[in-house]
Amino acid sequence: MIQLERDLSMVLGKWKNDPGRKPLILKGARQVGKSWLARELGKTFDNFVEINFERKSEACAFFDGNIEPAGIIKNISNYFGVKITPGATLLFLDEIQECPKAIMALRYFYEDLPQLHVISAGSLLEFELQNINVPVGRVNFIYVYPLSFSEYLTVSGKHNLRTMLLENKFKPVPEPIHKLLNEEVRNYVLLGGMPEVIADFLEFGQFDRSRDIQTDLLETYRSDFQKYAKKHQVKYLHKVFESIPLQLGDKFKYTNVSEDIKSRELGDALDMLQMAGIAYKVYHSSANGIPLKAESDIKKFKVLFFDAGLTQQLLQLDYRPFLLNPDFSRVNNGAIAELFTGLELIAYRNYKEKADIFYWHREAKSSNAEVDYITTLAGKIVPVEVKSSTTGGMKSLRTFMQIKNRNFAIKVSGFNFSLFDCVQSVPFYALESLVKGN
Repeated sequence: MIQLERDLSMVLGKWKNDPGRKPLILKGARQVGKSWLARELGKTFDNFVEINFERKSEACAFFDGNIEPAGIIKNISNYFGVKITPGATLLFLDEIQECPKAIMALRYFYEDLPQLHVISAGSLLEFELQNINVPVGRVNFIYVYPLSFSEYLTVSGKHNLRTMLLENKFKPVPEPIHKLLNEEVRNYVLLGGMPEVIADFLEFGQFDRSRDIQTDLLETYRSDFQKYAKKHQVKYLHKVFESIPLQLGDKFKYTNVSEDIKSRELGDALDMLQMAGIAYKVYHSSANGIPLKAESDIKKFKVLFFDAGLTQQLLQLDYRPFLLNPDFSRVNNGAIAELFTGLELIAYRNYKEKADIFYWHREAKSSNAEVDYITTLAGKIVPVEVKSSTTGGMKSLRTFMQIKNRNFAIKVSGFNFSLFDCVQSVPFYALESLVKGN
């Protein structure tokens, strides 16, 4: 299968060569490429040692008692018959949530054996981290998401288009390139960003195969429910899991999941899905100042499923009508376009921090107004509205600009770049350049 180069590969390369590096924890949902990133980095070392605590549970015993790095690596070397040399070996502790003492030991690797490169990962790591006091300043975190659209351009051999967009400065692109990029966005939205799906498609070019892989991935996430939920909670997880795509673009309501189940039970289930990395809450923010999170309302939120392709498979949407039409913006009444935009806004943020995104909603008797996303660009609050290629009403956007006294806004659509009356039109394919401030 085709190997996919990730943007984070360069980040990990810099970490390797940083004399002040700390043990690294990769966080993210299952199957987004955490283990692949570690293994690819391992190829640049003289030795690469991987311990998967799900498969080699007995290795957890080496972290019992006195957590002393020299003794730990000596025992690992002797048991597995591997050579571990600080400075020349990458030690990868996978599914580390299965061995909480190994998580605690990371601080001692930093303090007592900083020469050894240590990376850890775990698909359900967040659940264990809430029970462990990981010392601040002793480890680093990196958040791993599915491939972004820009990464998709790179791995599909169109990195030149990505570079062009980053250097473009929001000028209209030539129409043939605009058309080509819209077609690539359409393909990406159908595939989503899961590495296995994209790699298979680049090799075989068959959407039917992609859908089969997506189905298998969804079953993997469902089978995980029993790993992090109590037996009586699993049924709630299933209901919320299936409901998230159905409520895309709208304020999430537990009554739309089930009128017979208490909101507390469903809320706990949603929180678990968020911790597993497969759901993101988009909180309402009053957006009067920065940080937006300071004025967020935790009782008002929308929910994004973490991958556009998996979302469409959950909804059982037929991809074939869109192979002849690159305009995906009206799929599911525009909800998929809004999802894609939100996921892109998350993907290009600081990889060291968990990305937070927000929306704005005014509920008034005279008129309601809602802006899809509120973000910060160059230290300023900017409203972002997602529109289809055939409709352009921006009443809510204008309302926000007037109420909040903002003189700049973004409209994301299938149209080319343009600027009119303080609203910058940004094509779906250019969200990386938007977030990175070019």
